[in-house]
Amino acid sequence: MLEIFSETNALVFSLVTYSLVGITFFGICVVLYLSIRGSKKNAGMIDDLVLGERQENRDGYTSVTDKSKFLGAIGVCATDLRPAGTITIEGEPVDVVTEGSFVKQGDTVKVINVDGSRVLVRQI
Repeated sequence: MLEIFSETNALVFSLVTYSLVGITFFGICVVLYLSIRGSKKNAGMIDDLVLGERQENRDGYTSVTDKSKFLGAIGVCATDLRPAGTITIEGEPVDVVTEGSFVKQGDTVKVINVDGSRVLVRQI
C-alpha cells in the first residue's frame, strides 16, 4: 500500500501545524492585551492609532464641494466629453458628464442637473 506521508513528511507537517497554532495563539494574546490596555483612559497603545477628533461640516470640512451654483449655466467644452470631461463656466473648470452622447471640444453645453459632485450637461 502507498503511504501518503513518509516519516520525514509527517514530521514536517506536524512542525508546520504546531507553528501555525502557536502563532495564532500568540496573535490572539497580543490583541487581547492591547484591547485590555486600551480600555483604560489614555493608557493603551490602540488609543495612539485611533483618531480622536471629528471633522465637522460647521468647521469647514466637507467631502463634496457644492456645485449647485452651476445649475442652468452655459459652458464651453474644454475637452471632449465622452461622456465625461471638463467644461469651462465663467473661466472656472468643472468636471461634468453628459446624458450619454459624445460632445466635441469647443461645443456649448448647458448644466441640466447637479447631484452632489455630479454635474450633468446637455449639448445646445
